[in-house]
Amino acid sequence: MYNKFTTEISRKELSGFCKKNYISVLSIIDSPGQWNDVSAEHVNMLVEFESNCIPGMIKLGKIKIELSVLLGCSVDIWTSPDLSHCFRQEVISSAEPLYA
Repeated sequence: MYNKFTTEISRKELSGFCKKNYISVLSIIDSPGQWNDVSAEHVNMLVEFESNCIPGMIKLGKIKIELSVLLGCSVDIWTSPDLSHCFRQEVISSAEPLYA
């Protein structure tokens, strides 16, 4: 797991955020090398929602803002259908879970 997130964010806080937003899996999809430097300012996250609680665009925007505040950096949120089929499997298999 990435150093920045294991040292600065409590598991309880992250778990509470994910449960509140019906997130079943939250993963980082940026390269691990980027997160050795705690001054990094942006991260891409892969999010899997509970099947019966898929958010709309407005709720997804609110989740993105809340997650940016929680992590202390700019966040982009992606779901697997957002990813091109050309590289979807590669991204999913290399994702680093923070919450599952």
